[in-house]
Amino acid sequence: MSSSRPQLISLLQAISSNREDLALDDFDPISIAWAIQSGLGPLLYRTVRQNPQSSANSRWSSLKSADLTARVVMGEHFQALREIADACRSNLAQLTLLKGISISEQCYPEPHLRLMRDVDLLVANDALANVTSALHQLGYRQLSKSGLRYEKHHHLEPFFHQEKHVWVEIHHALFSTERRAASASVFSRENLAAQSRPSRFQGIEVRRLSFELQLVYLASHWAQDFARVGGLVALVDTIYLLKQAGPDFSWEWLLRAVNGSIPATYLYLLLTYMVRYDLVKIAPGVMRELSLSQKSFDRLALKTIHRIIDDYLINATEFGPLLSERSVGIIWKTLMLPGPTLPKLVLIPINLSLPQYCRIQ
Repeated sequence: MSSSRPQLISLLQAISSNREDLALDDFDPISIAWAIQSGLGPLLYRTVRQNPQSSANSRWSSLKSADLTARVVMGEHFQALREIADACRSNLAQLTLLKGISISEQCYPEPHLRLMRDVDLLVANDALANVTSALHQLGYRQLSKSGLRYEKHHHLEPFFHQEKHVWVEIHHALFSTERRAASASVFSRENLAAQSRPSRFQGIEVRRLSFELQLVYLASHWAQDFARVGGLVALVDTIYLLKQAGPDFSWEWLLRAVNGSIPATYLYLLLTYMVRYDLVKIAPGVMRELSLSQKSFDRLALKTIHRIIDDYLINATEFGPLLSERSVGIIWKTLMLPGPTLPKLVLIPINLSLPQYCRIQ
């Protein structure tokens, strides 16, 4: 693994400080290509567009194209949500926006800067049939012949609109019951109801999770698996969410809500990495209490997993025969287990020898 500072950290720092004058020449072609592939193409375009030298770079057209494409794709997803919300309003099914469709419009300076693969909506169990019916009427279809493999899932089988090329996921919970995070009290139905906020999306009445619960959710969704492509997006989400929340963000509630749970581990990993590169400002007391609340990371484990983020999520280091994507993912999940690091290091070769379907959750 490389020990050099990843180039795209400069991009994340520019995003954090709202700069638009970075020199595109400061990024090599591999980093630019990785930014585009990871969903940060429009953001890189935004951070370099005011530099007069940027347009002379051979990669300028690729960035501009990524920005224009994102605008079109986001427009299609926004229009799809407006139609879905309108169709659901007639049967009184209340929609809670999750992930990209929520944070892009609520927190980002321009919604298209936050790419998404689908529209994620949270719906109460007693409204699932009504929402499914509304989606069918709009032309959305579930493509497989059987939804049995989604019985233990936290969302229905995804819906797809062939003409719009839009995927929709209807969630009835935030995590599958097979995930460690699912049993955390912060994600209980009672807490979801208490942390649900009335909001508006393009003039339409919807609901969103509170900023505090959104942060715990995105940290948990990001950290529970090693996801190389798209892993950068959660870092940018965190920057913009905390900017939008401002001084009213309740760290006191958050620390109390995650205390001693696996989401505390996930959140600690995300925030320590952000603080390490000065991407967000968080009071030392908050980080100290979060450190005491989580049960997985001592200094060695945290340094190791930060190095994985540097190399594979940000620096686009290639996998090899010794460190394949699967093996890095297993190291990631093993280090996330509770307890001191040294016994977990003994577990790593054991976990590497297990069949692929024997996953650490």
